[in-house]
Amino acid sequence: MTAANFSVEFQLNISEIRKLNKMYFKHLYKERIVVSLLIILMFVISIDFILENDFLQWIIKSLVLIVLFVLIHFSCMDMIALLVLKLTKKLLGSAKFQNKYKLYFTYSDICITSPLGELNHKWTKIEKVISTKNFLFLYIKERNTYIISISKKNYNHLQMEELLTFVEKNIMSITKV
Repeated sequence: MTAANFSVEFQLNISEIRKLNKMYFKHLYKERIVVSLLIILMFVISIDFILENDFLQWIIKSLVLIVLFVLIHFSCMDMIALLVLKLTKKLLGSAKFQNKYKLYFTYSDICITSPLGELNHKWTKIEKVISTKNFLFLYIKERNTYIISISKKNYNHLQMEELLTFVEKNIMSITKV
């Protein structure tokens, strides 16, 4: 298989799903919640602007709303993200839900798919690759540092070897521990 045609897919096991949820999807939930609250905040401020006759009073109300938003953001966002994550953990009991978590490795990027979202990383974002007897770890440098761990014993040996060979030849050298 040539490098340009490279494509490998791994279905994640329950422990890998939990790790990814803690690292990736908790952050993803936070971002979605913040965007949703920002849209609501902008809508409320816009409606208030339309209905308010006094510009100074509108500015004061808007500033109070923005301060409340910031306070809620810093005090409650972790709690809200944790509640969504707990709901996700309950859904993981379903085999249908588990089977939708997959890792795709292609020539250009790494894709993590789940029922709750999809994350893509370019190979250039990989800072380090470590291979142990039982696991392969990919350290991704981005705004938040992520670690993708893949259990070697749970997957087809040929697929894992194909991935390791591709990474070694085209991306970077693998640190073997």
